Amino acid sequence: MNSVYTTTITREARTRGIQIEVIDPRTPIFVLRHKGKSIRCYNALTDRVGAVTFQMTQNKALANVFLKSRGFPVPAQQLFTEPVSAERFLKRYRSIVVKPCSQWGGRGVSVAVKTAEELACAVRFAKRFEEEIILEQYVEGVDYRLIFVDFKFVAAIRRRSAHVEGNGRDSIRNLVQAKNRQERRVDPSHIIPLDAETARNLKVLGLSWEQVPAAGRVVRVRLTSNYHTGGDVDVVTHTVNRKLVALARRAVKALNVPVIGIDFLVNEASGRSWLIELSPDLAISPPEGEEVARHFMNFLFPETKR
Repeated sequence: MNSVYTTTITREARTRGIQIEVIDPRTPIFVLRHKGKSIRCYNALTDRVGAVTFQMTQNKALANVFLKSRGFPVPAQQLFTEPVSAERFLKRYRSIVVKPCSQWGGRGVSVAVKTAEELACAVRFAKRFEEEIILEQYVEGVDYRLIFVDFKFVAAIRRRSAHVEGNGRDSIRNLVQAKNRQERRVDPSHIIPLDAETARNLKVLGLSWEQVPAAGRVVRVRLTSNYHTGGDVDVVTHTVNRKLVALARRAVKALNVPVIGIDFLVNEASGRSWLIELSPDLAISPPEGEEVARHFMNFLFPETKR
């Protein structure tokens, strides 16, 4: 409850005289109360969203099927059932993503898997978090999240893969450790994992933990761009492509979820975009968090709107 993902909401609530009841301090579940009205929340998910709708949008396989059936551009997907069919899927698309169906923050995700050996490792890694695993066509592009509140577009962020900057002295491992120490003081969840997946990503990029980058060289160390695996976030609300906003708005209407994040990968050279994931329980956090939290409170308690 004391993480930035809930305090961004509760801080805005307190400024409006909205009372907060914490259900369990270990989880982001709380109740907002104002003048006889109460709303239960889990991050930005509220009890205004039905259980079936949440299950469909939060499960990456179900969401993909729903969106594809309605003509939205999504990558090809297949549930992992056994190695032989998984290897056929890999052979067809040559490079794939392996990830748990219902996790968040990049947990258990392996990107640009290209060999049967990597596939087996990626499945084992994903199963550390969840038994249901999906295989997905790997598509490259700039990572955008568009955020809607009360079915209205309120913010867009661009997410960039975790990186370090060389100084000509320290290895990539030491640079990552130093950056993580600095980030822990601000947000303990915003760190680059020193795990096998980061090591594999470095290998894909022709790098290793012990290499010493030249001074000023920016080194991408993770293929995923999730904030929770050390990625960086830029607010692009006023500059994001309006066609992408229109596509996301259609998706929100089809899904019928009032508060949600819609994630895209956009190839900016060709203009092609893929809708890759949904976040119906998105964490409202910096740098766009304060603006989103204001809209969130206006939606839940319009009588407190300032």
